[in-house]
Amino acid sequence: MYKLSLSLFLIAFLLIVGACSKSQEEIRILTENYPPLSFMDGDEASGFGSDVVNAIQAELGTDFPIQLSSWDDAYATALSEENVVLFTMDKTPEREDYFHFIGPLGSNVASFYAHRNRMLVPIDAEVAKTYKAIATTTNWFTEQHLMELGFENLVSSKDPIDTVKLLADQKADLGVFTDVTLPELCREAKVDPDTFTPVLELLSTDYFIAISKITNTKIVEKWQKAFDTIKANGELARLHSKWFDR
Repeated sequence: MYKLSLSLFLIAFLLIVGACSKSQEEIRILTENYPPLSFMDGDEASGFGSDVVNAIQAELGTDFPIQLSSWDDAYATALSEENVVLFTMDKTPEREDYFHFIGPLGSNVASFYAHRNRMLVPIDAEVAKTYKAIATTTNWFTEQHLMELGFENLVSSKDPIDTVKLLADQKADLGVFTDVTLPELCREAKVDPDTFTPVLELLSTDYFIAISKITNTKIVEKWQKAFDTIKANGELARLHSKWFDR
C-alpha cells in the first residue's frame, strides 16, 4: 500500500512538473526585420518593440527568445497556432477577429511614396490603381488594406528591403511604407531616404503586440497586465524616448 501511494505521488508530481514545463515551452515570440521597431543586433533582437516585449517578460518573470522571421511566415504561424506572440502589428478592422492586441505601443502613418525622379502628383487612390506596379510587402497591413480597396497592381515582396529596392530601382511606380520605419529600411537597403517622396497618405494606425486568437485568455490577460504596468511606471515612455528622441 505504501509503495502504491508513493508511486501515485511520484506520477502526480511528474505530471505537474511536465505541465509546467509544457506551458513554458508553448510561448513563441516572433518578429520581423522592421527597424527601428525590431531587428537583429548580432545574435540579439533589438529595437523599440523588442525592448517593450523584454520589459513585459521581465514583469512576467519569463525569458522566451525572440525569433526573427519574414512577416509573411510569422503572420501565418500566428494565425494557425496557439501561444504565439507577434510584434509589432498594426491594428486594422481586418485583423481584429484573428488576434488579441496588447498596447498600443505607438502610431505611424502609411503613405504612397514615389521616386523623386518621377512626377506622380497630384494623385488619389483611383489614379494609383491605374499605375503598372506598386511595391508592397507581403501581408503587411498596408498590402492587406490595398487589396481590400481592390488594387490589382501590387508587386509583393516578403522582405521590406526588397520592397525599398524595387522603388529605388524604379521597377515600381509607387511603394507603400510608414513614416516610422522607412528611414531605417532605406539605410539597410543602402538607399538615400530622400530618394523617395510621399505623394498620398494611405492610413494612420496604432501598432501593437499581437497574440494568436486561440491562445488561452489567461496568458493574454497576463501580458496585458504587464504592459499596463510598464506603461504606468514610465518604462514604456522611457523606451520610446530611447529609440525616437535622438
